[in-house]
Amino acid sequence: MDAIETTHQKLSHLRVRLQQGKIFASLGRSVGAIIDAANENQTVKPVTLPDDQDGIEELLQRIRAALGKGKLEELSDADLDLMLQHLGSPNPIIRDKGVFYLFNDLIQNQVLTKAQMVRTFDRLTSDQVLFAHINEKENDAAFLRSFAVMMLASLIYIDRAGAAFIDHARKNKLVEQLAIYIMLENDTRGFVANQGWVHAYTHIGNVLDELASDEELLRADKILLMATVIEKFRRLTTPLIYGEPTRLAVYFADQLLEDDVYQQFLLIELREWRRALASTQVRETQAMWNAIFNRQRLLQAMMLNSNMAKAVVEYLEDSNDFTI
Repeated sequence: MDAIETTHQKLSHLRVRLQQGKIFASLGRSVGAIIDAANENQTVKPVTLPDDQDGIEELLQRIRAALGKGKLEELSDADLDLMLQHLGSPNPIIRDKGVFYLFNDLIQNQVLTKAQMVRTFDRLTSDQVLFAHINEKENDAAFLRSFAVMMLASLIYIDRAGAAFIDHARKNKLVEQLAIYIMLENDTRGFVANQGWVHAYTHIGNVLDELASDEELLRADKILLMATVIEKFRRLTTPLIYGEPTRLAVYFADQLLEDDVYQQFLLIELREWRRALASTQVRETQAMWNAIFNRQRLLQAMMLNSNMAKAVVEYLEDSNDFTI
């Protein structure tokens, strides 16, 4: 059984226990144990990248021109599929400035049908897209994974704004797929020369922030997602220096506004994080210092966020827990 399937089974079991109220304060430790067990697969498989010479540039130009003239009323499924095939392009002009930007324009101009948005949602939440080469060393499939998450944030926003195309079963799947993705995503690159943004942990902040105010999502699921991103963040040993901590702090602040239970859980996690650091003897390494400074940047971002819950700010001030 591979790491993804094993992680999925463990997460599903933990999620049920959380929803039944059998676990709360120790949730972070349980999530952390799942993350720790999902060891990186050292076998690197070739990443199949889209062929950017297959007509995608012409399609993007045609869509852009039609939108600019206000003459695009519909998009064929074939054209939509071609766009989605290039979401993982290493060329930022095609991936970021092309497919992603134009997809949002298509949504805003109400060109896509509900069926097409469902089609896109199903594709983006599939294992083949969201987990592509995720348990291997740093690779170009990170562009596909990360921008799939970013595009999901757009779809969740549109759904909540009134489109209402994500049914209960899909929302249920979304929670587990995102949690697994966060548990396994180790690529912390921000901007890559000649290839543009990866920015996975900024995009994670975006999608979690969209779910923070989702009234249909169970509180247990929101707590699970919060626990997952905190426990994963704790274990990252490469630097997050392209604004990711600030984006995640915005998500935390917004989630805490929804209910006191999220504030209680975040304080439990912050205290446990501090206790673990104080009680662990580690040899000084680059990985250790990356983890420490990642934490410092996150806690400072929490301190500076004007919407952060007062109790969290007071905890950080009293413990002086945001400095080295």
